[in-house]
Amino acid sequence: MRIALLFALSGLLTVIGCENHSPQDSLPAAPKSAVEPADKGVVTLRPESLPYITVRKVEPEVVASTVTAPARVDFRAQAVSTVGTVVAGRVNKVFVQVGDRIKAGAPIATLVSNDAAQMRADHTRAEAELARAQDQLNRQLEMQRAGVGLDIERAEAETRLKQARAEFERSRDFLHLLGEGSAGDVIVRAPIDSTVLKAHVTTGAAVEQGAPLFDLGEPSAAWIVADVFEKDLLLVEKGAKAVIELASFPDPIRGHVVGESAAIQTELRRASVFIVADDPKIPLRPGMYARVAIEASSPSRIMLPTSAVLIKDGRETVVYVEVGPGRFKARPVQVGQAREGLTPVLKGLSGGERVVVGGALLIDGEAAMLL
Repeated sequence: MRIALLFALSGLLTVIGCENHSPQDSLPAAPKSAVEPADKGVVTLRPESLPYITVRKVEPEVVASTVTAPARVDFRAQAVSTVGTVVAGRVNKVFVQVGDRIKAGAPIATLVSNDAAQMRADHTRAEAELARAQDQLNRQLEMQRAGVGLDIERAEAETRLKQARAEFERSRDFLHLLGEGSAGDVIVRAPIDSTVLKAHVTTGAAVEQGAPLFDLGEPSAAWIVADVFEKDLLLVEKGAKAVIELASFPDPIRGHVVGESAAIQTELRRASVFIVADDPKIPLRPGMYARVAIEASSPSRIMLPTSAVLIKDGRETVVYVEVGPGRFKARPVQVGQAREGLTPVLKGLSGGERVVVGGALLIDGEAAMLL
């Protein structure tokens, strides 16, 4: 239908300068071109063609709209912790499985470690050395009070006591990190009320010092992560209201935007927008899939019919702007998500400009003939 329309209009369109043909030529005039390249990129139509084109002066307007996106329930970054071990050893027993909900302080695994046994022995020895150094200083103080002690011996005793106390405190701090247990046994406990997200070890596995054992997440700190297209991020503001649909919930829930990621997913050209449910008692479980509708920001936008916005070469988005009577030029623009036949223009147009809102495809087709 488009080709037929183009052929029908071919007799109505011309190129500037074609009317200045030589009067001495008695042959019928050659068919006139549809467009005239008076300026680079400008398409000029004869007055007879203009009824097929609709041009409208555009102004920014406030239009209620939403940004929709797929989403998922996930833990907040600060609500996920990795439990590890401060000593090397071998896993003796595992008490939990992925998905288990556990209380703070609950044992999640035990290890057998030669390093732990050595640390406890060092602490016992340091405790004995501290007591011995204290006794030696007390004897020197008694001898001085009796008038038979030497200052140099008292000073040496005080130095040995300071060294013994420092070694005792160091070993005590190590034992505090090590936790409960005796000899080489180490009990690993949950630091918070949490859900087991991932187990890095199994019974019998050898682990190095600092190696992760389990990933734990705080159940009450889940939020909804929406994957929003890069071009729609300008419409999403912190605090914006959102409606979340979850497959496992019969009714939508409400929430609000609390932030967005700084990075863009290169391949998908999307960014994460973080949403928190307004009701904190809603039992969100990480891994749930959802779909969200986010209330778009309220600043005024120029709205165009979706048919007025063309995509060139699969990448560039353009509209046709009137630059003079019957003269039009393609203008690159950045647009948002289309809703109900209207597309918001985020960048590229200003209020007061005259834009082709009907027949843009016809102009674009004629412009392509010049290439």
